[in-house]
Amino acid sequence: MKDKDLKTTAPPGARVWRDDSAAIPRERNLLIAWWMAVIVALVFIVGAVLLKPDPYREIVVFIGDGLVITFQITIVSMTFALLFGLLAGLGRTSHTPWINTLASLYVEVIRGIPLLAQLFWIYYALSRFIKLGPHVSAVLGLTICYGAYIGETFRAGIQSIPKGQMEAARALGLSRGQAMRYIIIPQAIRVILPPVGNEFIAMLKDSSLVSVLAISDLLRRGREYASRTFAYFETYTLVALVYLLMTLMFSRAVYYIEVGMSRQNKEEPVGLMHRLAGVLLDLVVLDFIGLIVYGLVQGIALLLPDLAVGVILLGLMGVVMVAYTLFGWVRFGRTPGMMAVGLRLVNAEGAFLTWGAAIKRLVVALLPLPGLSLFGLLPSLGGQIWHDRLAQTSVIRD
Repeated sequence: MKDKDLKTTAPPGARVWRDDSAAIPRERNLLIAWWMAVIVALVFIVGAVLLKPDPYREIVVFIGDGLVITFQITIVSMTFALLFGLLAGLGRTSHTPWINTLASLYVEVIRGIPLLAQLFWIYYALSRFIKLGPHVSAVLGLTICYGAYIGETFRAGIQSIPKGQMEAARALGLSRGQAMRYIIIPQAIRVILPPVGNEFIAMLKDSSLVSVLAISDLLRRGREYASRTFAYFETYTLVALVYLLMTLMFSRAVYYIEVGMSRQNKEEPVGLMHRLAGVLLDLVVLDFIGLIVYGLVQGIALLLPDLAVGVILLGLMGVVMVAYTLFGWVRFGRTPGMMAVGLRLVNAEGAFLTWGAAIKRLVVALLPLPGLSLFGLLPSLGGQIWHDRLAQTSVIRD
């Protein structure tokens, strides 16, 4: 279809994807609805806490640690679910009959059983033979369940690659395994990544089911507060809005992952929301790293009881965050979060940053207050983020 045909068939003001697939108008209505939902949720939460601190402020404080538990369970479960999904997807495309049969059996059986029933079976029924803690049971249940769904996503992504790619790789002397590793899977990732992001959002919501295992997640903490004070409306309204904000943030990040994977409109300037989507994904990665660091610190604390765990943990995570950011900027020109949404950081010559420029950019971005330099985007202040302006760097579409 020619560009002039696209202009006549797409609604006025709509954004159109131009690639090998059908033309799909991207209307602004979705973005408007997203902003309306975010603003309404934020206004209600902030307004309720300020205007009626009793009980809303107490509720926010009470459910805060539950939010941390929800994120931790979701991130750990998603990590293992990706591994299960990759194995299931490769098994479903395998030419070995018994591997294909086992992978298909796993996918069909698990997808046919509700997640709540799986959680109950792992925690209660399986305890006759092996006793698992609630957190292990929750992670295992979410991993097994979503591994089956992600396995189908991997299978569909792998099979979406034209079979001529495999035939060409085999003709060049590559084995089937080498062709999958170097040719097929790298191409399939562009197809797989956006649906996997949607599965993460679904898991984030379904993690509320682990509250039945006596895990103090966000929903469980809300239920504990409501049962103690009988403030059911206030408590569950705040819990629902917190879940809504989390899913809205990650849904926008998934949208920018799709934009990055499409490789379209590379010359357009990068907007603030596009940048923040990469930051959000980096925070998810750092949260997972934080779990590992926390486990190591707790192990050391068993040997040294007088160890100040909180102070050491904060110090280590600060070092990890700085090293994570600087190494990504200098070595690869982007952090994993930026790579997921299709962004790259360059200097004035279009090359990777030096260590000096990277450190300068990070210091300006963090001091005197993280996020303050974003006000440089205002036209009255120059229209360019201050840490990019002072470090002479720019973020471009990869």
